[in-house]
Amino acid sequence: MKSRVRIAWSILAAVALLAVCGHFLVHRATHETLEQLSAARAWAAAGQFDKAAAQVTQLVEGFERSEHLLEFFLKRETVAAVSVNLHGLAAYTNADSLHDLASELDKAAQQVRMLEHLFCSVF
Repeated sequence: MKSRVRIAWSILAAVALLAVCGHFLVHRATHETLEQLSAARAWAAAGQFDKAAAQVTQLVEGFERSEHLLEFFLKRETVAAVSVNLHGLAAYTNADSLHDLASELDKAAQQVRMLEHLFCSVF
């Protein structure tokens, strides 16, 4: 009987550890993405669209690195939808599309915040 209790406690501890580690990893990934979205907005608002485009490229590359981790904790379709939206941002990094870029950056930021919210609602 005692071995069953120990096994149960071990499983509970492993799940708790996974949840805590997952929280920190998801939070870090979403926070870094939000910071880069904010930086891209600042570059575009300053009229430096080449730097905004570079920031968007860096943002997409960073999100791609953390995408597999996010998919471990969240639905793949949800993470893929955010990824598709982030990949489309580069098309708006020019002076003619400033308002569209601002709108798409807001949309992307909201989707990234949603990822963290979805993770926290599960755990």
